[in-house]
Amino acid sequence: MPAAGRTPRPKKVAKSGTTSTRKHRFQSFNQRIAKLNIDPIHKTRRTDTEINEDDPTASYFKTDLDRWKDLNLSEHFSNFCRKVTPLSDSLPQILHYHADIIRILTAYIGKGDSNSLEPLLSLLASFAHDLASKFESHFSNTVVLITSVAAKHSDVEVIEWSFNCLAWLFKYLSRLLVPDLRPLLRVMSPFLGKEPQKFFTIRFAAESMSFLVRKAALVYHKTHIPLENAISFILSEVDQKEELGSSAPLYFHGLKTLLVDAIKGIDRGIHSSGPVLYACLLKGVFLGSVATKDRIEVLEGVTVGLIHLTEATTFQPLLEVALRAIEEETDQQALDTCSSASLDICERLLCVLSTVRKGSRIQKWDSILGALLRLLRVREDHNKEPTTALVKAAAVIMQSSPLDELIPRLRPVMDRVVKNRNQGQFLIFCGLFRQLNRERFDNLIRPYFLK
Repeated sequence: MPAAGRTPRPKKVAKSGTTSTRKHRFQSFNQRIAKLNIDPIHKTRRTDTEINEDDPTASYFKTDLDRWKDLNLSEHFSNFCRKVTPLSDSLPQILHYHADIIRILTAYIGKGDSNSLEPLLSLLASFAHDLASKFESHFSNTVVLITSVAAKHSDVEVIEWSFNCLAWLFKYLSRLLVPDLRPLLRVMSPFLGKEPQKFFTIRFAAESMSFLVRKAALVYHKTHIPLENAISFILSEVDQKEELGSSAPLYFHGLKTLLVDAIKGIDRGIHSSGPVLYACLLKGVFLGSVATKDRIEVLEGVTVGLIHLTEATTFQPLLEVALRAIEEETDQQALDTCSSASLDICERLLCVLSTVRKGSRIQKWDSILGALLRLLRVREDHNKEPTTALVKAAAVIMQSSPLDELIPRLRPVMDRVVKNRNQGQFLIFCGLFRQLNRERFDNLIRPYFLK
């Protein structure tokens, strides 16, 4: 209570979340980083460097250089121009002196001068566009240089220029890179979190790489090798958790971000190659069934990320892929070969699909109930108790499903759950079900509980 004669101060009114309409306003480094979108992929070309493609001497590098000479008059860039201009009058001359040009270009980029990095990085992308396959010998060193500049620089614009340049390099050289992405994944692994990095470096490196993984998925109908090799490399990295030590969580985050970004589309949708990529990931995880909870952790993380980034209608293709994989693994004809590890993967995957976002990405629960019943039957046939993941999934599925879809399957599901009522899992099932929906528990489950 305020002292006598003293007027109490009015309470401060909390600021609303309305976005400011002012063009010039202060934003913190993290706010500016969060707004960056490294995505030149949806642009067919950089309109500022168009050339006459019918002219055999026309060059993207020369066109870009002439443009930047007028736009950037910094001392650093002017010195660069004086060295490079005599070597770049035409495309044949650029091809002849390409080793000298790349040496000068990388030397000036390596100095990290923020006043000249925008034109230099733009010119590097144009240079790669001109050289095409001839750029292969310079590619690895260039990627490391660009990513290192972005990781160490404190200027937001430099970070954006660097990763945009990297994305353009990947786009221009995609035909060269997609047939075998493993060398590039190995080069990029330190920036995906294998070595200590800032979170935004990992995010932008994953966004840049995702285009190439998506490209590998697009040619999957012609050849399986590029995508399967890329997924195999990613999962083999996951298997090295002990060797990774303390960097493992960050690296796993980078790999999951890479896969999620490759599968997702625009407007909360899935890319056209997303289902193929997700199916290949599932196949890789099941093949590693000697295994490893780390592979399952990555699969769960990717699935959760995609559920958050989609809606019920757009998630449907991935849901169908996941349910098909569960069906294949638990097929009645292959029960004798269905390993315990495969069952664990199926059950944890079903748990994620049905519980994340309270199952709001599921349109038809009948297929989910079918998968649940199939897994319970396999456990029964092998005289194995349902796992905690399967029990949790059962509770959520049965309380979320519409009654007209649940009632026909209620008895066969409950007969298999109740069979283990002397085990702790049945009590977990009842406790979770009652917590989620007490009324439905009283009407449907209590009779089985009281038997």
